[in-house]
Amino acid sequence: MRRDLGTMLILTSLAAAAPAWAEDQAESDEAESTEAPAESAPLPRLGQAPGEPLVRSAPPAIPFGVPPAESEENVLDFHGYLLVPAQFAVLEREHPGPGQSGAALHSPPLIPQRLRGFEYTGVVPDPWVQLDFSYGNKKVSGTAIIASRSVTDGVQLYNPADQLGVNDAFVSVDLSDSVGSPFLVQVGAFTGRYGVMGAYDAGRYGTPLIARTNTVGESVQVGARLGPETLLVVEQGLGGQLGRPREGLLPAGWNDFADMNVGASFVTQLHAGLATHRLFQLGLHYLTAFSRDDRVGDGTVPDGHISVLGADARLTAGRAGHLYVGAAHTVASRSAIVSGVIEVLNARGGPELVEEYLGPRSRGNGTLTTFGLQYDVSVPRLIYGDDFDGQSPDLLLSLFGIGTSVTSDDNDYDGVVKLKAGAELTYSFLSWMGISGRYDNVRLNLDEDRNAFAIETARLLLHTDWVSRDEFALQYSHFDLGGDVAVRTGYPLAVDPDAVPDQHVFSLSGTFWW
Repeated sequence: MRRDLGTMLILTSLAAAAPAWAEDQAESDEAESTEAPAESAPLPRLGQAPGEPLVRSAPPAIPFGVPPAESEENVLDFHGYLLVPAQFAVLEREHPGPGQSGAALHSPPLIPQRLRGFEYTGVVPDPWVQLDFSYGNKKVSGTAIIASRSVTDGVQLYNPADQLGVNDAFVSVDLSDSVGSPFLVQVGAFTGRYGVMGAYDAGRYGTPLIARTNTVGESVQVGARLGPETLLVVEQGLGGQLGRPREGLLPAGWNDFADMNVGASFVTQLHAGLATHRLFQLGLHYLTAFSRDDRVGDGTVPDGHISVLGADARLTAGRAGHLYVGAAHTVASRSAIVSGVIEVLNARGGPELVEEYLGPRSRGNGTLTTFGLQYDVSVPRLIYGDDFDGQSPDLLLSLFGIGTSVTSDDNDYDGVVKLKAGAELTYSFLSWMGISGRYDNVRLNLDEDRNAFAIETARLLLHTDWVSRDEFALQYSHFDLGGDVAVRTGYPLAVDPDAVPDQHVFSLSGTFWW
């Protein structure tokens, strides 16, 4: 299954097409009251089901999505999401010629925001359209997700690779009633995202902290109640990918520049989560992706693998907000042969792990030790508790950060520590208007100042009610760039040392989800 993570990372809200007990644990604070019966408590949240949101656009106190219909008879469940932004950069020409304005415009802007690299923050949105169809009943259902990272009417150059088509397709069988405890089996092509930093989404950076999988295979989730307020869930998964580039295929835009040097790859995974008193959750994660394909090169390329061991915890403390902390250790061995069946910090498979973190002389060998946190709190809810119902002015504060330490067989990359951190303050002062300010600081190497940069962002937000599923955003971002910050140009994208990054970036976006 061909997958491009880039545009998925700008999803702001999308209903999950999966059984209700497997969805995000998100419920409103009222639903999380200790007065609710224990049997209604959701299972621990290990990750995100296909179709769930990746970057939030509503206050964390508001749950995303609508639970799938529970029916003895077959029903059709349809959800969708669209984000269509206009984005451009304004810069001053140094020496305008005859007939030239003193100001030039770039669209898309030249900025260090390549999704596959550590520099990505998700501040400047990209287009994304997604339609989720699920048909079935409370026991068995089929889901297909259609997606696109472009809108044909709005592009200067039509690119078939941007029209993703059927992105996920899987069958879900819920055997909970038969076995007497939560028991879900899924078979098909679907995405797994682990280490989700937000209360209801993947966090402000839209980056799974531990790993992401893109597979055709199976997943089994089993839940058990260990006490009135303590729940356990275990998930096992095994999958691969549909096919690989055939001999003689030339990398090109239409095939997403297929890499002939990666082999057929598979991933096995095991996850466990424990939740207690609707307050604290602990998750443990282990994933191993590997390739043993004798068709790569001359058939003598050594087998490769990428293994990830991670742990995370989240505290959902009602009026005190939501806190997530997590860490992961990734071990890569001859990883360049491993395909995009696994992604680590957005890097797709071994080739991008080598390009972004381990270095060209690493032979695909090295480690990443990654850590991250995010804290979200509504100030009025913190002060007034349950007396605040979201139907009045709100002030939302978010703090977030991700760091990773690299060891590599490539001396130029060994010992590099990367860190990005930020804060955002959003004030909704009218039912139809709000403002937001965000600051991000990105350091691609803590020992080097010239490749660091900061982003200051201001947004004007318009919507139809205090709590709504629509949003219009007018945004300005200023990029304060170090002297060696590089941007990528061309097709495929490559570092261009002669390109001057843009500093003044504007966007106007309309968002709607249902």
